Amino acid sequence: MSPIIGVFGRNQELHRSARALTPATASARSAPFSGALAATNATLGLVARDARPGAPASGSLVDDGRFVVAADASFYYLRDLERAMGEQLARDASPAAIALAAYRRFGKRCTERLEGDYAFVIWDRVEQVVFCARDFAGRRPLHLAERDGALVVASHLVGIAALAPSSVEVDDVSVGADAAGFFYALDDTTCMRGARAVRAGWIATWSEAAGLETHRVWEPSAGYGGRLDFEDAALHLRDLLADAVAQRMATDGPTVVWMSGGRDSTAVFGAGMHALRQRGGDPAALIPVSRSHPQGDSGREDEAIDAVARMWGVRPRWIDAPSIPMLTGIGDDGSWRRDSFAQPFENLTRALARAGRAEGATIALDGFGGDFLFQVSREYLADLVARGQLATAIREWRRIDRGREGWRGFVRAALVPRAPAWALRAAAMARGGTPLRRAIERVAPPWISREFLDAHAIEARAFAQGPYGQPGATQAERETRFYLTHQFFARVNATMGRFAREEGVEIRSPVMDARVIAFALSRPRDERNLAGDQKRLLRAAMRGLLPDEILAPRPHKTGTLATYFRNNMRQDGLARLQAIGPAPLLAVRGIVDGERFAQEVRHYAAAGAGYEHEEALYCTMMAELWLRAHTAAGRRGAACA
Repeated sequence: MSPIIGVFGRNQELHRSARALTPATASARSAPFSGALAATNATLGLVARDARPGAPASGSLVDDGRFVVAADASFYYLRDLERAMGEQLARDASPAAIALAAYRRFGKRCTERLEGDYAFVIWDRVEQVVFCARDFAGRRPLHLAERDGALVVASHLVGIAALAPSSVEVDDVSVGADAAGFFYALDDTTCMRGARAVRAGWIATWSEAAGLETHRVWEPSAGYGGRLDFEDAALHLRDLLADAVAQRMATDGPTVVWMSGGRDSTAVFGAGMHALRQRGGDPAALIPVSRSHPQGDSGREDEAIDAVARMWGVRPRWIDAPSIPMLTGIGDDGSWRRDSFAQPFENLTRALARAGRAEGATIALDGFGGDFLFQVSREYLADLVARGQLATAIREWRRIDRGREGWRGFVRAALVPRAPAWALRAAAMARGGTPLRRAIERVAPPWISREFLDAHAIEARAFAQGPYGQPGATQAERETRFYLTHQFFARVNATMGRFAREEGVEIRSPVMDARVIAFALSRPRDERNLAGDQKRLLRAAMRGLLPDEILAPRPHKTGTLATYFRNNMRQDGLARLQAIGPAPLLAVRGIVDGERFAQEVRHYAAAGAGYEHEEALYCTMMAELWLRAHTAAGRRGAACA
């Protein structure tokens, strides 16, 4: 990894701190700061980490005399960019040089032409302006903080902490929202007070005169393809996915696909094999790496993965999921590399990355984005009711429900999502105060302080930024837009990407290709969900590339990590929860009721698998462990990484 570090403004102490980053002042695994001194009031460069042999270059720096650019990026479709610019790029152009070429030609609108996974910073010596950009999927992080009239830019919060340790404080609101599991209440705020993420799909500009300004530059919108019939649309989607995979495969050496037996990662594998076949490539260049789970586990898809591999004559590489502890090492690091929401599947991600490296791969493709684009929840029934198609909604519900939930389920799926607030309040009163919960809506666990939630409008913020507060003509549109634009998903993407890159592997997500997204959004809803039959178009696109049994309809979602999560929480997780006791630091800060938390931990120990707030207990536990580390180690500053 090569994190970006930048300081802009007249605070010379911050400039000296940036230029003085060395293995001694940064970390034992870091190399000295590599930067370009643009002027007395600008420092921009990289802090280069020791890379694993063969790992892809993750950072680059260029200075053309006027502009200085630091980029952490992988760009795709470069021939199309050249045509748009009307000029050719050098064959060995670095990511920073590519970003600069686009910026020279298109200015702040360069992000409309750049396709890839990127975060970059440009300093204009003449205009004395900083320009920052981040792609819409957010795999590469970038953070900003204004400190004493200056702007600090860093890939990770730890960079900001290393430059200005005396000004580092915990943001209780962000940590509290994480502890409550209200991730959707957060936007660009972070667990460090005053430090903000550059939002995925946004740009940021700064100058001493104008200060900091941020703007959204990417909106999910439908492209071409709405007039194609279903079969032609499926063939076109196949070609789009094949191109997206081909653009992201390694140019030298093998590429792995982190493959489950579900729809999305198998589609990436099938499309990749299709691309290799069309281009005369070696099928051995694409290797499936998969998790193995025991019989009866909710994550088990071993047979499906084997069927896909046999069809193409390849052998999957396996990691044994149950043998990989979920919590070991998570939350033990007191540096600001860690977030107050600890991704529970860090160790699985690292194990997949190591398995890929063992095969000689430095690029891993995943199926991220398939759920966002090719399926929609059953709440689309609310759109049918709103259009007066009640009979159709009831008929489709019966096919979805098959007698399991009955009319109560229909009310939750088809009526509650579009019900006005006053109607929901009236229904809650009629139910003795129990609210009607929407399917994707989160509810505060009982140990979170009501005063904390109300004082910071946590629930209102979560609703406004969640799937029910999005713009859109239908609930299906609002749901899709939420998944594509809410910053929580970029936050997870960046975190998972860091885990993999620390193991020498770069994650790329072909489904989250701008061209695939535009086409998918042009297609009708019933191709995403027709009476419970989901991902119809994606499955049709894979006919002949995946076994028929993999493409057949399924009664429920498979390949989830629910069993893995539950088993680890019931063992190591419960012991950690009990060790926290009734006086957590979160209680000192007014975020939780310590006694009620301890009571719920005892309830969890007794209730077992039937306990309804298990995920929330995890969130609170990890926020507490993070807080304990950062009230001590965090205030002293941290190693730059």
